[in-house]
Amino acid sequence: MNPDIIIIGGGMAGAAAAISAKAKGADVTLIRKGFGSTALSSGAFDILDTNRDIHSLNKRHPYRIVGEKNFKLFKNSLNGFLKDIKAEELLIDGAVAKDATLVSIAGVFKNTNLCQHSICEGRLSGLKDARILFFGIKGFAGFNPKQCCSQFKDANERNNFLIKKIDHTFIDFPGHEGEAFPSPFTLAMRLDDEAVMEKFISVINKTAKENGYSHLGFPPILGLRKTAKAVKALEASTDRKVFELLPLLPSVPGYRLQLALNSLLGKKGINVIEGEVVKAGIKNSVVESISVKKRNGSSELKAKSFILTTGRWAGGKAIKKNGIYEPLFDLPIYEKERVAEIKDVADYLDSYVLESHPLLSVGIRVNSRLQPLNGDDDIEYKNLFAAGAILGGYNYLTDRCGLGVAFLTGHLAGKYAAEL
Repeated sequence: MNPDIIIIGGGMAGAAAAISAKAKGADVTLIRKGFGSTALSSGAFDILDTNRDIHSLNKRHPYRIVGEKNFKLFKNSLNGFLKDIKAEELLIDGAVAKDATLVSIAGVFKNTNLCQHSICEGRLSGLKDARILFFGIKGFAGFNPKQCCSQFKDANERNNFLIKKIDHTFIDFPGHEGEAFPSPFTLAMRLDDEAVMEKFISVINKTAKENGYSHLGFPPILGLRKTAKAVKALEASTDRKVFELLPLLPSVPGYRLQLALNSLLGKKGINVIEGEVVKAGIKNSVVESISVKKRNGSSELKAKSFILTTGRWAGGKAIKKNGIYEPLFDLPIYEKERVAEIKDVADYLDSYVLESHPLLSVGIRVNSRLQPLNGDDDIEYKNLFAAGAILGGYNYLTDRCGLGVAFLTGHLAGKYAAEL
């Protein structure tokens, strides 16, 4: 039986769209070829720099496109989602209209709006008069506590953060002394084992009570599925505040968020298909079907509406002779006000790669109802919607709105598709 709505893409935008459409009573199927960029993210919800409003953004920014009224409803829409995520034992703290300054594993700072509780406990506003001990794991190259402390101490003195003490130490991971750990995911998975966590707490306890430390900082490794339980146990045993540092990418917190999304989709009754959409059937500007390639063969699915949430690069843009195009529906990709054209990759490189690189803001154009537009700014397909990083007009780094755009546009796309 064919569903009412098919969503293509399994990250935050796709999940938000599926949940929103399901809440409107639609029968929803989500197709994904992998977890998408949400699993690779920091897991922090950048919504918007609180020193800015949407009117200061580029006119093609998704927040401007969906309008101020929808942006103001952000908080209400997000609260229901966060309540659902909490039921998956992933606690997320913060506020839509308030910044939290967090410490990264490099010892530098980043502002965000919401993040996982285990990380939010380390926000700068809560560290006044703190005595912090950072723990490094012997054999784990993903975190250098000595470097982190050095950077943090310099910032503390330079900005007068009033943190009283910042130290670091190295410990052996229990049961694996001297072992080299290739990734933080290995450590996190092992700490989901209660027996391993008990031994880990015992090791931490021996060091934590020395020299009157008030806070214990860790790389983001405190479990994949049982982080809240791990943090609670560590705090109860050591009588100290425990926090994880903001990660580099790809990250354990991003993977935690994706796992919570996956579980939530199942509980909401959303059918998830693992496969790749390779072709769309289109007639008279209407998407009628899509062809899905799976491990056990291919199949064709029909639906009333379709939502595209394949991401900016993780979804697999196609580079053609005359530019970059979205490969499934052949939608034009824009860079600012013109169709993006690649003649020489070097033309797209500049000295501000992490700030103004044009490839960080390319994407398709949509109208206020998130329907993709063609080169004449007309609706390309009457029953197709789009959300998330596939949308152009914003730079998720400089505008600081990555998961915010993904959630809000996904939520609205699901709503509009269900109403069609």
